[in-house]
Amino acid sequence: MKNKIIGICIWSLLIVAVVFPAVGTMNKRELFGDKSTMEFVPGEFIVKLKKDTTFSKATLTVLNEKYQVNTIEKVFSNAKGTILDNIYILHVPIGSDILSIVQEYGRCPYVEYAEPNGIGILCGIPNDANFSYQWYLDNTGQMGGTPDCDIDAPEAWDIETGNPEVVIAIIDTGIDNTHPDLATKIWNNTDEIPNNGIDDDDNGYIDDVMGWDFYYNDSNPDDGYGHGTFCAGIAAASTDNGIGIAGVGWQCKFMPIKIISENGEFYDSTTAAGIKYAADNGADVISMSFTFLDSSIMEDAVNYAFEKGVFLCAAAGNQNSSIKHYPAAYENVTAVAATTQNDTRCTPDDWGPGYGSNYGDWVDIAAPGNIIYSTMPTYPVTMNDEGYGQNYTFASGTSAACPMVAGVAALLLSKNPLLSPDEVKTLICENVDPYNSTEYIGTGRLNAQKALIALNQPPVADFSWTPQNPHPNQQITFDASASHDPDGTIALYEWDWNNDGAYEENHTTPTAAHTWERVGSYPVTVRVTDHYNATDIITETVNVNGSINFNINITGGFGVNAVITNNGTITATTVHWTFSLTGGLLILGKTKSGTLVPIEPGATVTIKDTPILGFGKTTIKVDVTCAEGTSASQTKTGIVVLFFVLGVK
Repeated sequence: MKNKIIGICIWSLLIVAVVFPAVGTMNKRELFGDKSTMEFVPGEFIVKLKKDTTFSKATLTVLNEKYQVNTIEKVFSNAKGTILDNIYILHVPIGSDILSIVQEYGRCPYVEYAEPNGIGILCGIPNDANFSYQWYLDNTGQMGGTPDCDIDAPEAWDIETGNPEVVIAIIDTGIDNTHPDLATKIWNNTDEIPNNGIDDDDNGYIDDVMGWDFYYNDSNPDDGYGHGTFCAGIAAASTDNGIGIAGVGWQCKFMPIKIISENGEFYDSTTAAGIKYAADNGADVISMSFTFLDSSIMEDAVNYAFEKGVFLCAAAGNQNSSIKHYPAAYENVTAVAATTQNDTRCTPDDWGPGYGSNYGDWVDIAAPGNIIYSTMPTYPVTMNDEGYGQNYTFASGTSAACPMVAGVAALLLSKNPLLSPDEVKTLICENVDPYNSTEYIGTGRLNAQKALIALNQPPVADFSWTPQNPHPNQQITFDASASHDPDGTIALYEWDWNNDGAYEENHTTPTAAHTWERVGSYPVTVRVTDHYNATDIITETVNVNGSINFNINITGGFGVNAVITNNGTITATTVHWTFSLTGGLLILGKTKSGTLVPIEPGATVTIKDTPILGFGKTTIKVDVTCAEGTSASQTKTGIVVLFFVLGVK
């Protein structure tokens, strides 16, 4: 182990892995295997304690003594009250059986989870290209591809070229901050005074003016390998500057987060710490061109960033496999597969035996990832030893596809900084071009122009009301929830009850109520407004058809009869009636009730043969109600003898 790291990302104990040992051979090994070949940092493991628990608990003390725990380090600083609180790295003698130790700690009732500090895998870039142009931005067939099998970048830049306030965190091998196509694009921590040895902004990192190196734990996130510089150029290289290449996010900045050494070595701890740092220090987008197997702490770190409003995307991996790879497969991360210049999935035919873009229903979107031209460090790095050029080079892999998605996400957030991570994902994944693949690699191939056009689309207004056939003085409920906004959410609903241009009511919720006193046809207008102040208007006519007016006539006979007439102008539906008798000496028939079929305007219905048994002066009351809200009642008094009603008046 090179250093003690302050962030972690670990393997689930139920999942095992074979990890690429060093970058020089990383393209020659599979990502998955059995537990006997699983790799992790020796002499340390991760424990997350349950809320309000400390290591002072007797059970934990016994375990710490049993396994000779010599140091306990809290992984995340400034995380109190978040899901990243209470997570620790525990150090034990080198050679300890880490798998057995974490199993026993995991069974402790005070422990939420315990895991090894797993070693990660950089997404390999198979070297199978020899072309010299950025076809992925604008494909004219220059590399033997199909014209327009690209992300429509020039068309997108007509709409938006990016905002320097939008920051893409490149969590990777670091970045060459002297590269002429990158030097002006690096995020600057203006709250930190450089080289004074003081943590000026109190974020837990000293002199972190332009990011942090989590592998060597210092403020210089330079790139000794080359992979991070390559990804940064794709996402946001300087554009329209007369040299080098164009980045997807012209004006956007990128934040260098180094988690990987010049040998391609990195750990769960470096990864999780890097994600938290990016989220805490203002990153809007996080790009992750690497894979781990499933890990509780990695998922915690991802969810922490997502809850802070960060859009996260990750490479799906290059193993030509449907097996889920993480962090791409986490719910709050957009998983990115890779396509060729002909919009086909990258397969072993493109990258060589054993390599191809991963696929499966866990993948969200595809983006170009074959023969991609981008920046490389201006000084010698490990990738140069593997045949990649200096300054600029061609490479392939889902590592290249991921920062392309990050760049488009940054363009969307430049256009509308209020978009949530889910809204960004929806815009990217629902506005795509088709690909040609027998395996599923997401909803389609990335199209920056379509996503931005969708962002610019106005809302669509729609509404309904109940009841459909109201009558005067009846409250009508209006519902505009069928309105929608293709690029976000509707901020305001305004109601004009007589279509005169004056909106009498406005609400942030889609419902409203209104009543008219007279029969007539009333044009109702609703205007909806989105966060861009774009609007849409729709007008519908509400017909207030008339009224229901019950007349009740109680008559005597063998029992009590009630003649009910609808003297109104609309049908009374679901009519309920009730007889109530009080007074006298009643033995039978005190209360009866029932339901009538709908009564049309002018129609009469008789309720008859309602026997009673009793004697004396009795009050007879009949109540009628209907679904439209109209009610009526009549009361008469008579002398009741046996089953007869006498002298009702």
